[in-house]
Amino acid sequence: MVSRMRFDNDSNPLRDQIFDVLRKSPSSADEDLTALLQCAAHIRNRIIVEQTAKECGLRLSGLRVNDELELYYDLKQGRHDVGYISKGWDDPGFRVGDLVQVPKANIPALKMHAYALLKFCATRGVVVTIEEKTDLVEIQMDSVIYSDGFNRKVFEQVLHYLNVCVEKVEELIW
Repeated sequence: MVSRMRFDNDSNPLRDQIFDVLRKSPSSADEDLTALLQCAAHIRNRIIVEQTAKECGLRLSGLRVNDELELYYDLKQGRHDVGYISKGWDDPGFRVGDLVQVPKANIPALKMHAYALLKFCATRGVVVTIEEKTDLVEIQMDSVIYSDGFNRKVFEQVLHYLNVCVEKVEELIW
């Protein structure tokens, strides 16, 4: 005689809702699996980022998730903005960066010191992109931390060098 297993005590309302959505979905099993893996990665990465930020004494705000971004947070230390952390759906790691806006009046100083700034930041693992807008110049500074190497020590080091580069912009241009 074959006995039937009962799962009444294993009820999980969220899991049950997910299975219900999957049963009604017109997508294929492969598409369902891809979506579920993306959801699992997103949850895992949010936990890692949120826990590490807390350990570093940072607050996260402005969570964004969209077709391009698996996650995006603004980073704050006290009342001060200290950059952002983001990750695209297909990215192998996290991007930690900051954006500095240079007013039109300071553009000549930026042009004069652009090479020194690029070199200074590059030696600290910070990539600098400069984009001229109508009334200002945006300086985008980014470092990458691969998912496997994301931890408190690496995150703090990346934030330190990013801050050093932001300070260098202010020193050279203002």
